[in-house]
Amino acid sequence: MFISRSFKIKTEQRRILKSLISKRVRTLKIKTMEKTLIQRPGTMIYSINFDFTSADQRRILQYLQENGYQLLGYKGATGPNQITSGVPTWFAMNFTEMFGMAEIDCEPQYKVYVFNKEVIQPNTTIQMQALSQEISLGTSLIFHPDGSFTTNGSAPEGTINVRNERPAGTPALTIGIAGKVNGRFQPFCAFTCNAKGEVNMQPNENIVLLAAQSNTYSGSVAGNTTTSGCQFMFSARNIEYDLEIVAGTYGITSSPGAAPVDPVPAGQSLIQLLNK
Repeated sequence: MFISRSFKIKTEQRRILKSLISKRVRTLKIKTMEKTLIQRPGTMIYSINFDFTSADQRRILQYLQENGYQLLGYKGATGPNQITSGVPTWFAMNFTEMFGMAEIDCEPQYKVYVFNKEVIQPNTTIQMQALSQEISLGTSLIFHPDGSFTTNGSAPEGTINVRNERPAGTPALTIGIAGKVNGRFQPFCAFTCNAKGEVNMQPNENIVLLAAQSNTYSGSVAGNTTTSGCQFMFSARNIEYDLEIVAGTYGITSSPGAAPVDPVPAGQSLIQLLNK
């Protein structure tokens, strides 16, 4: 039986197309599995993304790198006895370390830190001199005089409670929560706690971002925004924010079609923006 050359070519083309479709489906399945592994039950990863691949954003990035800019991130919390001088900088990332697609992963996972200092002034850098194991919200801890922690039952839903068991008459401490960002636990809130006293801390997902000319470190306490930036809230509906830098002002806004963010001018109180 005679089979034309064109028929053979078409058959081969269909075979190749079928193979490509099959490979594409497998790739999608693998990517879905990878995402499922990342977003496994009981965990959540929020992400902040910058795309510096376009010519315009690359030019802006070059300016930021040449002029000592950092990306500064702040996260909110509420509760009595929170320090009034400001909030600790959650993360400070140099733009010189960024290019292409830059992603910041934020996970709602927590540890408790203790800083052996009572009065926290603006620009103080919080030192996590004692750090607990990772704990879940709704946990109560006891902080012992030797710097160790033990669990002490449960706390109200969504909060972390810490009792300071240092002897009466010893100076107050600064106690706070460290949240996980890019795989590291870093402080984002601070509370004053007297000896034999306790603090009840409730983290939230309010985020403020600034692109600022600074030499800031994680834990450095800031009272106000030093430049224009943006504010948003992570939630089950908005787990990813795609952002870009605004030319000229170097503020931060959402990329076209991405989840919207609110602009924040310079000189705003970080406590009022975040701790609500």
